[in-house]
Amino acid sequence: MKKIEIKLKNDQYNILYAPLSKSIDYIKSYFLNGKTVAIIADNNSAHHYLNKLEKDLLDVNQNVIKIILSPGEKNKDLTIASKIIEDLLSQKFERTDTIIALGGGVIGDLAGFVAAIIHRGVNFINIPTTLLSQVDSSIGGKTGVNTKYGKNLIGSFKQPEIVICDTEVLTTLPKRELLAGYTELVKHALINDVDLFNYLDVNSSEIFKNNTILQDAIYRSSLVKAEIVMKDVLEKDIRAHLNLGHTFGHAIEALYKYDGTLLHGEAVSIGIMMAFSLAEKISLCNTTQTEAVKKHFDNVGLKTNFSELPNSGLTSKNLIKLMKNDKKVRSGSINFILPKGIGSVDIFSGIDEDIIKEVLEEYL
Repeated sequence: MKKIEIKLKNDQYNILYAPLSKSIDYIKSYFLNGKTVAIIADNNSAHHYLNKLEKDLLDVNQNVIKIILSPGEKNKDLTIASKIIEDLLSQKFERTDTIIALGGGVIGDLAGFVAAIIHRGVNFINIPTTLLSQVDSSIGGKTGVNTKYGKNLIGSFKQPEIVICDTEVLTTLPKRELLAGYTELVKHALINDVDLFNYLDVNSSEIFKNNTILQDAIYRSSLVKAEIVMKDVLEKDIRAHLNLGHTFGHAIEALYKYDGTLLHGEAVSIGIMMAFSLAEKISLCNTTQTEAVKKHFDNVGLKTNFSELPNSGLTSKNLIKLMKNDKKVRSGSINFILPKGIGSVDIFSGIDEDIIKEVLEEYL
């Protein structure tokens, strides 16, 4: 059984790559003195895995509260978080009890946020069931909800007690969701592992057909994020590198009002291409590198532009306005994570807005 050990100053936990059907064997020691476990899940994960998990929890004498939500980014909302907290408190959920997230990145972010603020913090266990959540959002303790001003502008750091990743569950996902998660996997390679990018590129036609290749890629990608998180828990420095493509991507998501037109990973794949184009214009990387990333995205079926998408007010002016609401903005200046090539990025600010506008309009 593979595992990644996350060692932080005040927290330590494992990411275990283990069968979800045996997760109770790994999580039951974290229930402390609590008698209740609240499972927050989406419909898809609940359909496949909730009954078995509930039975296992009952077998170890835990009361179970089930909160099942429809899939989608729209659930990352303060009103939803508030309703969940009211529901838990009405059922006498105590500070020694535990919250389990069973689902993708939206569920993990939302459940983690609730766990961070209810009773000023309770036990949190994350069981991610999508590729995006396994390689990215379940690692590092970021939780939060969106607002009309932008993505993840309300949140908290809440490290889990343990993360259980079962790569076999990914076989139940639609291809679109797999691809959206794959964006984050590639992102880690682009940030700090050129060998991983080359491995993905060589195996681009097999990555979703051969589970051994996918498992290896997930583990290697997760290691990149884990190592960065351990160096910079609260995103004071290099953890910001993990936002490659996200300044553009978050603005794109906000423009579409998180309505499902674009999944997070799809917005980020377009955002990564914009970041490479911007980096080219200020001589950080070259056309060959940009084209290599675009070719890889095209080969696996990821979005690299807005073709076949509704306009929905898609203008450079609107996107720049939304980017200025990003939580990484400092003194009104947009911070970008830009590539210096494949496998290396850095933080840049103070870029001429006309150059940013020029990049955006090339994609619109």
